[in-house]
Amino acid sequence: MKRISKEIKISVAFLVSIVLLYVGVNFLKGSNVFSHDNTYYTVVGNAGGVAAGGQVMANGFQVGTVNRVVYDYACPDRIVLALRVNESLRIPKGSRALLVNSLLGGVSIELKLAQAVECYADGDTIPSGVANGLTGQIEHVMLPQINALVPKVDSLIVALTVLVTNPAVDSSLSNVESISSKLDRTADELNRLFHNELPRLMADLQGTAGNMNKITADLATVDYAQTMARVDSTVANLQSLSAALTSDRSSVGRLLSDTAFYNNLNGVCTNANALIEDVKANPSRYINISVFGKK
Repeated sequence: MKRISKEIKISVAFLVSIVLLYVGVNFLKGSNVFSHDNTYYTVVGNAGGVAAGGQVMANGFQVGTVNRVVYDYACPDRIVLALRVNESLRIPKGSRALLVNSLLGGVSIELKLAQAVECYADGDTIPSGVANGLTGQIEHVMLPQINALVPKVDSLIVALTVLVTNPAVDSSLSNVESISSKLDRTADELNRLFHNELPRLMADLQGTAGNMNKITADLATVDYAQTMARVDSTVANLQSLSAALTSDRSSVGRLLSDTAFYNNLNGVCTNANALIEDVKANPSRYINISVFGKK
């Protein structure tokens, strides 16, 4: 048995290294050199940064990789993407290859599978498109809203600046500080009231409650029936007195109701007044003064 020369060993090791390197690079790219994958093509106007080795997804699962990106220099709006997809995946006709931008800046291909019986064959071209992913929503939905919000934010900042630089704010803060100090003093007074005056007030209320209880007890011992009987008797006596005063049979009733007596009494008063006036006017008629036996 002949010995294998050193040169042959080195050549075999070099070839094995190249094969392993090729297999490793393709494995890192997501392709398996030992499996037979189908290749599909899609044409886009703007690759959006997609590169060879990019992921090909279907329903959120990686089913292949971007094998190569070919730029058509004769037609600048034509970029051909070669998609290497697992042979087990059947792509129905009507499906689309959508470019999806991620937040981290990477671009992947999303296969939007259609519902059809007939499928694309190996080497067919799939229509392309751009997915309205999260980045597209940010660009087309959020950015216009943010741009519309920026002038409002600017006006709000200007208003806040004017408010902060207004001298009235300092005076308002001073007033707030004064009010706060007054509230502190009020709280202290309330604390003193609750600790000093309130117990005394409660003691007075308890004393008053005791007196009320005593009065209630005394009222409970009163003979209301006897008291009401006395009240009824007093009312009856008053009614009898009133009847006697208004009756023409009694002397007092006659005096109060006799008009002749009233007229005579009025005439006596009138005559008495006339007599007093005459005495004042002519006292010599009624009064004689004798001095030493002479009139």
